[in-house]
Amino acid sequence: MIDVKELKRALVSGGLEVFRTRGDEVHLAERQNVQLMEAGVRVRGGEAPLVTVVSRAQRNDAPAVSAEACFELVRARSSALRDAGYAEAAASAREIRSVSDPTQLLDVWYEVTWTRPVATTAEAVAEARRAIAAERYIVP
Repeated sequence: MIDVKELKRALVSGGLEVFRTRGDEVHLAERQNVQLMEAGVRVRGGEAPLVTVVSRAQRNDAPAVSAEACFELVRARSSALRDAGYAEAAASAREIRSVSDPTQLLDVWYEVTWTRPVATTAEAVAEARRAIAAERYIVP
């Protein structure tokens, strides 16, 4: 069992930035200039500690590439995660819509979610650092 408050402190001490905490899950952050953004990396504490990483390709980067080809590209470029023991948990297309006009489709993200169980706080921090360093935004 990993206490979430202890996990959050350990992640920050390990040089990672926290975006938010929801329940037993700590969402990590990335900085783009001065803006803080969710990184697509989450670390769950509690009785079943787990590191989750979301890798994606965006349709707007290559509009002529099929959805299946985008998923396969994400999988191929995520070999470092697979080699480190991450398993594919899900693959889905997420529509990104305009906030001011929800009928307007802005982009489609082809996301593959990878997970890896961890046993200790130290392992969770090490895997979170590996996940943050991994290629997560794939450009076809």
